[in-house]
Amino acid sequence: MSLGAMLGAIWLGRFTTVRRRGIKLYGVWMLVGLMVTAVGLSTSIPFILLAALVIGGANTILGLIWLNTLQELVPRDLQGRVSSVDYLGSSLLEPVGYAIGGWSTMLLGPVVVFTVGGFLQTSLIGLGFLHPKIRNLD
Repeated sequence: MSLGAMLGAIWLGRFTTVRRRGIKLYGVWMLVGLMVTAVGLSTSIPFILLAALVIGGANTILGLIWLNTLQELVPRDLQGRVSSVDYLGSSLLEPVGYAIGGWSTMLLGPVVVFTVGGFLQTSLIGLGFLHPKIRNLD
């Protein structure tokens, strides 16, 4: 994942502007979900390593585009407030997710958790494409 993160940052760093941000944001977010699903369905160590590489790169690209979008679109005097609310919302349920993930893995097994979790992530993020403001975010 770390190698993927470095490669994703290097790749994105080549561009001075990012066009069609909404589609790219949601596209790489869905790619992460697809890779999580693939990890659940695969027993091949090389494939799982490749999926982790893609997840690392996609998460980095997602984060960089998101931060850049906040800096460009949020008025300067509100950036601190918006960033703190964004961070709070992003990290508030993280411990709950870890607890549910551990519990459900013990109950259902890792294959089900990865497969269903990745499918749900991909499906729910895919709903974002239905909103024109996401598709038109540039």
